[in-house]
Amino acid sequence: MEAAKRGFAAEGVELNPWLVWYSRLSARRLGLHDKTRFLRQDLWKLDLAKYDNIVIFGVEQMMCELEKKLTKELAANTHVVACRFPLPTWKPVSTAGKGVDTVWLYVRQR
Repeated sequence: MEAAKRGFAAEGVELNPWLVWYSRLSARRLGLHDKTRFLRQDLWKLDLAKYDNIVIFGVEQMMCELEKKLTKELAANTHVVACRFPLPTWKPVSTAGKGVDTVWLYVRQR
């Protein structure tokens, strides 16, 4: 939602229908429903190639497989922000925060 507040078109992908519903409701309450879209979809089946910027709120166990998916699908210079857990081998261009509030910014290299 923060991206939508800043003028970006924002899409969220979540498998849990309750979280999708909650996100849609939150966007409506904030007046952002016309700038956001929330999909109930499996991240692993979604083609990420169309995105220039990606923010991931993942769990530690998924980051290795996610890194492989991002490496395969993303174009050069795509920005990826990982929240809470870093990608295992990509080198961040920037890091902010501490502990569970840490975020890593990566730029996809070719």
